[in-house]
Amino acid sequence: MIAWLAMGIPVLTVIVLLVFFRRKTVVWEFLIPFVASVILIFLGKSIVEKLQVKDNEFWGGPAEYAEFYERWDEEVPCVHEISCTHEIPCSHRDSNGNAVHSNDGYMHSNDGYYHPYDVDDHPPEWYVHDSNGIRLSTSSAKFEHLAELFKSRQKVDLQRDYHSIDGDKYVATWPRTDETLEPVTTEHSYENRVAASDSVMNYPKVTEEEVAQYGLYDYPKITDYYYLPSILGNGGPSTQEAEKLLGMWNAKLGGPKQVRMWILIFNGGDIATGQMQEAFWKGANKNEFVITIGLDGQGNTAWTYVFSWSESERLKIETRNFVIEDQGKPLDLVKIVNWLAPAVNDQFVRREFAEFDYLEVTPPGWALALIFIVTFLVNVGCTLWIIMNEFEENLTGSIRQLWNGRRKFNWPREYSGYSGDN
Repeated sequence: MIAWLAMGIPVLTVIVLLVFFRRKTVVWEFLIPFVASVILIFLGKSIVEKLQVKDNEFWGGPAEYAEFYERWDEEVPCVHEISCTHEIPCSHRDSNGNAVHSNDGYMHSNDGYYHPYDVDDHPPEWYVHDSNGIRLSTSSAKFEHLAELFKSRQKVDLQRDYHSIDGDKYVATWPRTDETLEPVTTEHSYENRVAASDSVMNYPKVTEEEVAQYGLYDYPKITDYYYLPSILGNGGPSTQEAEKLLGMWNAKLGGPKQVRMWILIFNGGDIATGQMQEAFWKGANKNEFVITIGLDGQGNTAWTYVFSWSESERLKIETRNFVIEDQGKPLDLVKIVNWLAPAVNDQFVRREFAEFDYLEVTPPGWALALIFIVTFLVNVGCTLWIIMNEFEENLTGSIRQLWNGRRKFNWPREYSGYSGDN
């Protein structure tokens, strides 16, 4: 809404034209500053808002199968043309074997001799396909790892039309057992108006000093092509096993339940730390369920705080109660994951962020300033063009011309009062 205040600039532009340059301005030219400003403000506001509401979430799923495409080559039409000149004449044989000499035109090669085709070489490629229907480029080592894990390596003859290297494909297929499940995580953008709006939840702005003070976690990056940890921090001896277990469940439930579970471990702090983490993540992404757990100096459970946009409040309460039952005891992450996964499967309901479409997003100060400055410059440009162009009829003359044109219009007889020849 504030951005549209820039429409005051074309109003001032029109006043300047009326007062100082009326004889240089025709009627339709008064519309130019308004039209240009409306388009500019609309585009600027839309682009800034699109950037503000853009957010990313993580999707999980098992690797369904992996592919290895061998190197191969094929014949393609020649594209290496070189010019023929008097200084560099071209000579080649045509399709009938006759010698052809030319001082102009093109030769279909880069060495001065005719040939009917080039050869394109295609390097080997490796891909992983997950249960969400997403194909990811991967490495030879990852393919071999999956082929060994799945105990699968099937050759597929692609029946290629090749030149000299007939590359085939090899496929490794997941046997659908938990022991061979390979979690795959991908990142996807979506519209998050909640995080960009100040009118809902009113999460406090978390400063860099507070991030360091509370030891807050930023979202990690996907590494090793498609791996993303599910447990952040050190929860003791059970962390590694629990990480593998929770990663498996994030893959199994990622598609059917549209959920991503996190466990965040803090050394020290209190519930305020968990609340600060929630503010830092702006309530987390729409598909996430987050458990924050604090440990005392001996590695025992000290506090927990759960947050999520899930509409199931009962799930949050039951999770908090389950974790805090072991307060003062060594943290057992495997126990928590084994309880959490079935509970999430039964109760988690992802919230539809479409219900927040009504939220107004205010552009940041720098964006508003930029919109006003560019609108001002565009109006200055419009004013200079209007003054300097060849149209120099004033407003009064333009209106008079339109009126006279109307009077000169040849109306049909039945409307013109014509009663016959005189």
